[in-house]
Amino acid sequence: MGRRYLPCHWQGVTKNVRVLVFTTWFPDSENQATAPFNLKHVQAIAAQHDVRVIHVRLGGSGDVISENYGAVPVTRIPLSPRRPLGYLAMARQLWAALWQTDVLHTMAFSSAVIAAPVQAFKRTRWVHTEHWSGMANPASVSKLWVVFSPLRYVLKLPDAVTAVSAAQADQLSRFARGGRVEVVPNVVQGPDALATRQGMPDGAPRLVGVGGLIARKRPMLALEALRLVRAGGLDATLTLVGDGPLRAELESAAAAANLGGKFTITGLVAPDQVSAALRAADLFILPSSHETFCVSAAEAVAAGLPAIVTDLPAVRDFLTVRNSVLVAGDSAEDFAAGIHDALAKFSQVSPATISGTIASRYAPRVIADKFSAVYARVRGAGG
Repeated sequence: MGRRYLPCHWQGVTKNVRVLVFTTWFPDSENQATAPFNLKHVQAIAAQHDVRVIHVRLGGSGDVISENYGAVPVTRIPLSPRRPLGYLAMARQLWAALWQTDVLHTMAFSSAVIAAPVQAFKRTRWVHTEHWSGMANPASVSKLWVVFSPLRYVLKLPDAVTAVSAAQADQLSRFARGGRVEVVPNVVQGPDALATRQGMPDGAPRLVGVGGLIARKRPMLALEALRLVRAGGLDATLTLVGDGPLRAELESAAAAANLGGKFTITGLVAPDQVSAALRAADLFILPSSHETFCVSAAEAVAAGLPAIVTDLPAVRDFLTVRNSVLVAGDSAEDFAAGIHDALAKFSQVSPATISGTIASRYAPRVIADKFSAVYARVRGAGG
């Protein structure tokens, strides 16, 4: 409560907005792969503003922890349905923090729901950023979420709502105040080094996919596409970077198809290992059925990899004929054809050329400027 906020400067921009990021999705030292996009948003904002994070650890237990993570002060508060009084303790923490805050910035839908009762009394200027794909189609999540999906109208409470893609903004517009949703994309940072893509010229392309091994990502289609192109004479390999409930099923299917040594699942790895996997590959593949942005595809392109991705509205913001093959079908044969198309189209296109199609469009400074404009607008509206 005694902390003072002093104006400081960053490349000519006065850091005079005190931003409290309140989120249920945030990485920590043990779970670095959890919502890294939120951390990148926070770090971008922190370059221009004074930022603190309250991370509500849903289902967690133990003490409140205060630490620096990613050069940002973070307070981690456990909140479990088994201890309903824990909400009151969390609410006190949030209430105290809001008294030293110019803008409350919630990230992820559950964060908005949890913060709303406290915010209703304090009425700090409020910005919400949504990433969750489950907002668009509740039936794709669970029957329980269908029942509770009217909670989406909590997004009429914030002064501004931002989405990470134009397609997601359209989906969220009916839940936001005045139907207005602004697009502030995810941060996409270029790698320290581009992919070498050594396997494309000799007919032994190394494919990589990054994401959870869950139904929505459809990793089995990628595995089956690998089997088909190998049956056709292409000495391809596939590495899936991630983990999830489909892992055992994928490993069993790979063994049945005699793909030993040609198919690998890394499990959850740190961000630098994800970057290393991209640099070691030739093509990126992700047959996802729904995305709000698809950071992994954007990062793959930034690394110089052509992307083979389902033709979804959200990815059209950055995946074009210059850097990708967008697959309109939903079969393994369609994605196998996409692999062949990418080889024919991009074998002679340099990684630097592919990377240049994204270049600095999603650099931290660009994203920070967009959030700064949102903050200025909502603060102006608040007088």
